[in-house]
Amino acid sequence: MRSRSASNPFLVARAIARAAVLAGAMLTAAIAHADPAALRVGIGGAGEEQLWLMSAKPTITPGQGKDYTLDVTRFAGNDKRFQAFEAGALDFITTSANAALLAASEGTKFKVIASLSRESANGFQTTYLVNSNSPIKSIKDLKGKKIGIDALNSSTHLWAKLVLEKNGLDPNRDVTFVPVSFPAQGQALRSGMIDVGVFPQPFASTEETQGGVRPLFTSRDAVPFDQELMLVIASPDILKKNPAAVHSFVKDLVTSTRYYDDHTKDAREALISAHQVRVAPPVYLSMADYYRDPTDHVDVQTLAKMQDILIKNGIQRKPADVNQLVDMSWLPKE
Repeated sequence: MRSRSASNPFLVARAIARAAVLAGAMLTAAIAHADPAALRVGIGGAGEEQLWLMSAKPTITPGQGKDYTLDVTRFAGNDKRFQAFEAGALDFITTSANAALLAASEGTKFKVIASLSRESANGFQTTYLVNSNSPIKSIKDLKGKKIGIDALNSSTHLWAKLVLEKNGLDPNRDVTFVPVSFPAQGQALRSGMIDVGVFPQPFASTEETQGGVRPLFTSRDAVPFDQELMLVIASPDILKKNPAAVHSFVKDLVTSTRYYDDHTKDAREALISAHQVRVAPPVYLSMADYYRDPTDHVDVQTLAKMQDILIKNGIQRKPADVNQLVDMSWLPKE
């Protein structure tokens, strides 16, 4: 014998509706209590303070802990970061603009989603230093000398090559390039391991405060226009699998950039307290800094001009499609 509810269409429909409401409520609750996406980020050692600040002062990033969490790993150089990125161990990395262009031209798949800093007339420019008592007084005096760079085919390598060529020297025969990590450049210079060292911030201010060094040239002497310095790139997988978390992360990055620009002293103190930088506080708190676009937008035309230089100098063999490489749709709408 069938039950009354089974034979009554109205009761059956009502039961189905109740079940649907209950299922929807359970799904909503599950989504609400789902763990935020863990974003794996590889960072470097210079020109990206606003990204470090997101870990040092998470209270300024409302999406962090709700929409996403950050799993941050620091690397000494672009090469190691890219290796981890290409192996699928990282979702985002910071990288120099020149390294990004070179990697894209060789087939690495990613999107450039934000700018962190620039080599600009409006801010600090990466500086090449010599010892104060060095006989090197001009670029022409570099013949037969050893120049410190952070890596072969890096931005610091390119800038030095361009300056040498402008002054009639052959960078392939007249000098020796010695790869040295940025933190070790100061000791390498003072010990005589190299004759010229290259210093981004905060390393330049550290050495100049210590004394016994003087500037020889800067990145601006190599390239006379503003350049993108540090970028954030993202793997296609994370952009496809978790777009909501990416949007929240990038929105918070812009918030962090503006906080760093507007509250620089507080931001730097937070970075020191969180051991994100290991520089004497008086030096770090007062140092000149790179220019940062307050919206984190990438200058696509500048990237194209930078790529032309890389190709002309034989560092990059073929061009990447810069317009396809950069995707600023992840940045918040102004």
